Amino acid sequence: MSENTGTKVLVTGAVVIGLGVVGAFKFFEKIDNGYVGVRYSMSGGIKDDTLSQGVKFVGLDKVIQYPIRLQTIQAKDVSVSTSDGKKTTVNIKYDYKVDSTNASKMYKEFGNITSEDIEKGWLKSKLQKEAREVYSKYSLLNVLSGDSSKVEASLLENFSKAVEAKGFVVEDVTVGVPEVDDETQKSIDGIIRAGQDNEKAKLDAETAKTKADSDAYQKVKAAEAESTANNKVASSVTDELVRYTEAQARMKHGWVEVQTGEAIVDTKK
Repeated sequence: MSENTGTKVLVTGAVVIGLGVVGAFKFFEKIDNGYVGVRYSMSGGIKDDTLSQGVKFVGLDKVIQYPIRLQTIQAKDVSVSTSDGKKTTVNIKYDYKVDSTNASKMYKEFGNITSEDIEKGWLKSKLQKEAREVYSKYSLLNVLSGDSSKVEASLLENFSKAVEAKGFVVEDVTVGVPEVDDETQKSIDGIIRAGQDNEKAKLDAETAKTKADSDAYQKVKAAEAESTANNKVASSVTDELVRYTEAQARMKHGWVEVQTGEAIVDTKK
């Protein structure tokens, strides 16, 4: 074999190996953990069967991946208006995932765009719409002073129903504290102060009641102790003790009691 022929063989082999490597990258797709892949064939369109995680042979098919694991999305500065006409913004965090059985349907619906594009577009639009509807049923003051949990529950329910038909599963929604104007902030401060005063009044009343109960208890215990002592004294008085006491008194004072009928007459020696 001549030197030129050997060189040609080596070059050809390198080209074949190179094409094989390129082909491997071209014809195979790595599906990330927590995602499913949807295939689109130029000849057959979208295939219903999705690809699970791992390296898969796809030939010339186009593959787009959708997350089936839970994703946490932070939507900042969502504009809403409350029932009392207050316009404000609120941060909303939600957790969602894609129903793997609807991934192909989602591709047909949204086309060749990623889940991130859907989050920033369609999902954000739906969240904005449902948030406006929910907040319009509450005053800003009520949201800030105790109804935030109701707002979260309503938004979770409404948002979930609005996107589930497209294959999205929303599992949780958390709303932040809305921005407030000075007038609303003064009202909130007044409610806080009133609440603090009310709690102090309750505490004072409970303290007074506790003291009164304690005093009453001490009086009852003292009366019980006195009664017990009197009973002990009464039980200790016998006929012998009475006669002995009378004798002692006679010796000391020189008198004795004589009972005649119903009268008692004291006589002296």
